[in-house]
Amino acid sequence: MVDVPRSGESDRKRLRTAFFSLGSAVTLASSKFVVGVLSGSLGVLSSAFDSLADIFMSAVNLLSIRKSMDPADTDHPYGHGKVETLATAFQATVIAATGGWVIREGVHRLIEGRVPESADQGIAVMAVALVASWYISRRIRKAGEETGSSALVADSVHFATDVYTNAGILGSLLVFRFTGWAWLDPGVALLVGIYILVIAAKLFLSAIQDLMDRGLPEETVERVRRIIDEHRPLIVDFHDLRTRRAGSEKHVDFHVVVCREYKLEDAHRVADHLEKEVQQALGKAHVVTHIDPCDLECP
Repeated sequence: MVDVPRSGESDRKRLRTAFFSLGSAVTLASSKFVVGVLSGSLGVLSSAFDSLADIFMSAVNLLSIRKSMDPADTDHPYGHGKVETLATAFQATVIAATGGWVIREGVHRLIEGRVPESADQGIAVMAVALVASWYISRRIRKAGEETGSSALVADSVHFATDVYTNAGILGSLLVFRFTGWAWLDPGVALLVGIYILVIAAKLFLSAIQDLMDRGLPEETVERVRRIIDEHRPLIVDFHDLRTRRAGSEKHVDFHVVVCREYKLEDAHRVADHLEKEVQQALGKAHVVTHIDPCDLECP
């Protein structure tokens, strides 16, 4: 078995990005709440509550990433990687609650016919929030993909939804500014709420699949197969290849068939080299092989 040691630089990058996400969420939520209250726009307030959810989720991400960095112990011999996956499921729950609140308020305002008191302030803050959310989402997603952090990728998805929701709210305020249509602001808020629920459902299902040890993407599995095949004729065959993910960690195990004439140390050397090759190709990974002797007629 070969365990990839946690990269110090990778862990530091995950933590830096988590702190950046938390700080960005606090800044965006504060500005949106102030302008939302002053302008009376439900669209801006709904976006502010969405950013408030970002604060909770970014804080949870920070804690989960820090916990997932703890080494394996007696009670958790496979490490704490799935803490990140649990954080993703929690994010989905918070996002869904936010979407439900936005829909509820949108329906009430449609019935009551309430309109924003001032569109100009809302237009300004939503324009800034649109650009900021785009930049934040790209930066967090890049870090998440480079470090393999499912929590950071999930966080970037929520910031990415802010790009579209902010654009919709900005558009509704601009149209209201020139038309005075009372239904537009709560109407767009309803669409935003529905969109938030859809995103929450996708995140939650993805987290559940990872908790149920869903295999790695097919292209990753195929890459492992190619690496193993390249070691013929040192190996005769392989079988029972299995993969899974635990947060930012990848787990791979398979059986290697070697010539029955091999000495034990020779078979171990081949398997050890194969494990290291797979490990280097996948980055942060735990690779386990089981050596099987070939049949009597093996070459």
